[in-house]
Amino acid sequence: MKVFNQMNELVSHIEFLLHDHNCVIIPGFGGFVVNTSPARRDGISTFFPPSCELVFNRDLTHNDGLLAQSYMKSEEIPFEAAMTKIELAVEELKRRLRDDRQVVLGDLGQFIMNDDKRFVYKPSHFVQPVFFGLSKAALKPLIQMQSHAVKVSPKEERQPRYRSIGIAAAAASILLLMMFLLPVGDRTIVRQSAQILSETDLFGSPFQRNITGGNVSEGVVAEVAVVSTTENIQPELAAQTPVAVAAADEDQPRYYIIVGVYKVKEVAEKMMANLLENGFSDRGWMIRPGRIDVYALSFADREDAQSTLRKIHKEYPDYRDAWILKR
Repeated sequence: MKVFNQMNELVSHIEFLLHDHNCVIIPGFGGFVVNTSPARRDGISTFFPPSCELVFNRDLTHNDGLLAQSYMKSEEIPFEAAMTKIELAVEELKRRLRDDRQVVLGDLGQFIMNDDKRFVYKPSHFVQPVFFGLSKAALKPLIQMQSHAVKVSPKEERQPRYRSIGIAAAAASILLLMMFLLPVGDRTIVRQSAQILSETDLFGSPFQRNITGGNVSEGVVAEVAVVSTTENIQPELAAQTPVAVAAADEDQPRYYIIVGVYKVKEVAEKMMANLLENGFSDRGWMIRPGRIDVYALSFADREDAQSTLRKIHKEYPDYRDAWILKR
């Protein structure tokens, strides 16, 4: 019963962290990733709110410290004790999958074991608090807003009509202004995804001679704050890790090779210094609520990011858990 309670405790920590974080990794088991879709317009007058879905990636097993930090903060225990609790919960989760072939994880969904001894994740209806209560909205076309013709007496027909024309023009102006100001578009839904790619033997030359090129950039989309020498949250850290901010095209996603996600600033600093020692001069990080994502490189082309990730897995054992973040 004690171990079972530890598994329930693990689920509670993950549910809490997913309210503020887009990725929560269970060391040695896999990671939950929140894919978000922006608001969009369907047709002329129908608008759909932003939404999110929860997916599971079994390749995300690197311990980024986020889950352990949650245990340490809530229970006031050291890091080693937090990791012990997580390991026991993971062992119980795997045992129940083998014995019962199905494990329900509350609002996170459930895992089902197939006949080939591989488990499948089935998500439930997951909603982040920021999207709660949003629903579809529809605006009537201007022609439907005009009232039906009303019969009037000859005396009333002689009244000036400029007043009704002015009201219709004002309504049209307001409707057009709303359509321009609403933060929606017809663009294909941009979804954040996290994926680990298997290693293949594609390169033979040293890594440092192949990673630089026109596709490498330090720019990021507007939703994520990138540390720079002119504006940052920790000025003393910017002096050690200068990162330029390039113009970003919101319609074009970028692919970041993430080597670690940290909550403690000092730990992120050490990883930045380690990347520089290994020749990653284009390193950087993205500051998100409650976490710092440290990346080695960023690319505008997915294939370039994939091939570089495979080379990092092959030539840099310390970064074998690196993964690609699309934003």
